[in-house]
Amino acid sequence: MKKHTSGRPAGNNKNIKHDLLISAIKLFADNDFNAVSLKDIAKYCNTTSAMVHYYFGSKENLIKNIAEDFLIPVFLEIFQPAIDKENPLDMVKTIIDNIISLAEKHPYIAKTWSKNILNHDSMLSKYMLPYIPFDKINIFSNKLKQGQKDGLINKNLHPNLVYPYIVSNVFICMHAFDFLLDDKNNDNQIKHIKSFILKGIENE
Repeated sequence: MKKHTSGRPAGNNKNIKHDLLISAIKLFADNDFNAVSLKDIAKYCNTTSAMVHYYFGSKENLIKNIAEDFLIPVFLEIFQPAIDKENPLDMVKTIIDNIISLAEKHPYIAKTWSKNILNHDSMLSKYMLPYIPFDKINIFSNKLKQGQKDGLINKNLHPNLVYPYIVSNVFICMHAFDFLLDDKNNDNQIKHIKSFILKGIENE
C-alpha cells in the first residue's frame, strides 16, 4: 500500500475537497450561515473536522474557496457559450437554457443564490464580488444594446440588468416558489420560465 505524506489525508485530494465544498453549499442553502459549523460540514460529508481544517483552515477560508473554486467557474461555464453567439436573441436563449440546466443539476446553488448571494452583506457575496466576470457581462450587455438598435431586443430594458434578472427569475421560480404549483411537471415549469423571460426581452 502506498504511503501518504504525514499530515496529509489519503485518497483523491481533489475529490475530497470538492465533496466538502458541495456539502458546505448544501448546508448553507438550507440553514442560517452562522448556524453551520465546520463540524456540521464534516458530518454531512461523512468525514472528520480535522479533514475540513486541513483543506480550509477556517470557515472564512472555506467560504472564499466556495466562491473562487466552485461558484465562479460554474457561472463562467454557463456564461461563455452564450456570449459566443452573434445573435443577441440566441445569446439570451442559450443563457436561459444553461441556467435552467444548472438549477436542475445543482438545486442547492439556486437556493444559495437567493439566500446568500443576493444578500450583499453575506460573506459569500463579499467573496464573490471581486471575481464576478464583469468583462463578460459587459459583452453580454453590449450585444443586447446592439440588439435594441437592430429592433430585436425590447428597448425599454436596461441591458446591464438583464443577466441578473434572468438568473434570479430561473432560480426563484424553480426553487423558491415551486410549492405554488399544483402540477409538478418539470417541462411545464420550464416552458413557463422561458416564455415569461423571453416575452419581456424580445421586441414585439
